[in-house]
Order: sequence, then structure tokens, then C-alpha cells
Amino acid sequence: MILLLTVLMVTNGVAPIGGVTDGGGLVINEIMIDPIASSSTEMGQWIELYNNSSDWVDISEWSIKNQRDQVILFSSHVIPPDGYFVVGSSSIAFENGNYSPDVVWGTFSLSQTGSLLLSDSDSDIQEFFSWDNSWDIEPGSSLERLNPGWAASDRESWLHSTISYGDGDKGTPGHQNSVFSNGFGQNTWAFIKAFVR
Repeated sequence: MILLLTVLMVTNGVAPIGGVTDGGGLVINEIMIDPIASSSTEMGQWIELYNNSSDWVDISEWSIKNQRDQVILFSSHVIPPDGYFVVGSSSIAFENGNYSPDVVWGTFSLSQTGSLLLSDSDSDIQEFFSWDNSWDIEPGSSLERLNPGWAASDRESWLHSTISYGDGDKGTPGHQNSVFSNGFGQNTWAFIKAFVR
């Protein structure tokens, strides 16, 4: 990893103390595919990134691509250790179901059957997973990752959110997932498979 000594602007206005890395540890932690409290399905969709590392991560030139080859390309944003970063379709509360994204995407959407590819600034793949009808997308509820260290490509690593936000959809945009698990007590098989990639 390259240590960047440049001071960068952070979304919340707080600059990091110490160094900033340009990769590692960033995962897709939660996705809202089928909201019902927003003005339309597309307006209420969002993706949450989580920095699962002890370093600040500069996501400049990072990207997320879906199965339609639509791309979200990030500009100068820095995510703190254990920090969340939400990107969505709209920042207008009555349109999006009443949450506050960090960034609004352009031409991009999520579908009932799809995929997401997270790449870093060197176009190296950091994460890829896809979902289909077997994932049983629940209207009005996001899919939350049980643990950010578990394999995203495994259906067993994801559950529907149990906490309401905004105007009534279930999800935890910008906060720890409601189904978070950090041990063998819940979903042991997913925990084991996460380390056998």
C-alpha cells in the first residue's frame, strides 16, 4: 500500500491524523434493492461501503460497476477506519425514503437479479458478487452483510435488515448492520467459508 501524505478533504469536514492509504479493507456492506418508502424504486436505492481496516482509505478513482456495465466513479473522498460511506440515487428526503447519502450516483441502478464489482484506483478487483431470485429480495428491506470479513459472494453472508429508518424502509445506511455477527454463534458455515476462497 502506498502512504499518501497529502491532506485530503473528507466528506464530514474532518481531516485524518496521520497517513491515508489508497486501498485495502473496503467492502460493500449493505445494499437496498427494492425500497417501498421512496417516491420510486430507483430513487430509494443505495449501496453502503464499509472500511474494514485500521487505515483511512482514499477512494478517488475507485468504482462500482453493475451487471449492465453502469459505473459509479468516485472522486476525492476519504473513509475513516471502521467508517461507512453511502452512495445512492437521490439526496432528497421525500424522494429517497428519508436518509442522507454521502454521494449521489448518476446513471446507475440495482435490480432483482444483478451483480456488483468494486474496483480500486488501479482497476484491481476488490470485491465481486452477484445475486439472483434465490436471494429472496424482501421489498422495503436492505440486504445486510453479517460480517464485513465474510465472503460477499456467499448468500449465507447476507440477511435482511431488521431496523427501520427514515420513512419506514428497513436498513442501516451509514451505521452498523442490524444483523452484524462477530463469531461462530450465528451462521457458522458462512464464517468458515469466508476463509476458504
